[in-house]
Amino acid sequence: MSNIKIICDTMNDLPENIMKNYDIETLPATIVFEGKEYKAGVDIDGDEFYQLLRGSESIPSTSQITYATFKETFEKYINEGKKVLYLAGSSAASGTYQSAMIARNDVKGDVYIFDTYSLSIGGGILIEKAAHLANEGYEIDEIVKALEEYRDKSLVYFSVDSLDYLHKGGRISGTKAAIGTLLNIKPILRIEDGLVKQKTQVRGSKKIIPTLIEQLKSEAGEDFSDRDVYVGYGDDLKEHERFIEKVREELKPRNVYTFRIGACVACHSGPSVVGIACFK
Repeated sequence: MSNIKIICDTMNDLPENIMKNYDIETLPATIVFEGKEYKAGVDIDGDEFYQLLRGSESIPSTSQITYATFKETFEKYINEGKKVLYLAGSSAASGTYQSAMIARNDVKGDVYIFDTYSLSIGGGILIEKAAHLANEGYEIDEIVKALEEYRDKSLVYFSVDSLDYLHKGGRISGTKAAIGTLLNIKPILRIEDGLVKQKTQVRGSKKIIPTLIEQLKSEAGEDFSDRDVYVGYGDDLKEHERFIEKVREELKPRNVYTFRIGACVACHSGPSVVGIACFK
């Protein structure tokens, strides 16, 4: 049994069964919605969050995990004789990473902080790699070195059906959102260097899934027979099932894993979000 405890946060997403299998602890960020505060995944689950999001004109916000939470969590596992590896959501997108670094410096024990430079499943696939390596008996410094290599090989693409949330969250201008909506433009987004960047765009929702798949193939190649592909969704289960079918048909990967895109990302993307990820 490994003496390494893997910890992550709700800026990153991973299928629930994988989290349970590896006993990964998730520290929740706080979601502020219509004057109320919720701990992501604790006070509100995915279905409840998406129902609130669909039924409100308000745009929720998130606040980072506190220094006190990190310090308490790190000390808990150190006192159990564990080494701690915390994989943080992108430091370019949140101050959570810095809070963890400060807490690490104030505890006595082996605590390693790894910046995934990613969000949602982009960080999730790195978390799974870390947990798998720990389970295989690798030392923590070996795991961190491997994660640095995997981080450079990760590919994460996603898209949204509505530009409203990107606009209201300050990601795009009102003019760009208005023109995009008028022309039925859907952005194809990629996580690069810890930030969300637009890779290309398509006209019409029907082109989103084929384009996401083609973007993945353009960077990862045509042969997915020895690779796992991760497919994420917001609250549109029917579209999600169609996405999975297309991935299996077009890519023929070793495995297809599905996951719910968490509240911390959906706050900025809206409910009609889809994503895909793999390693090169």
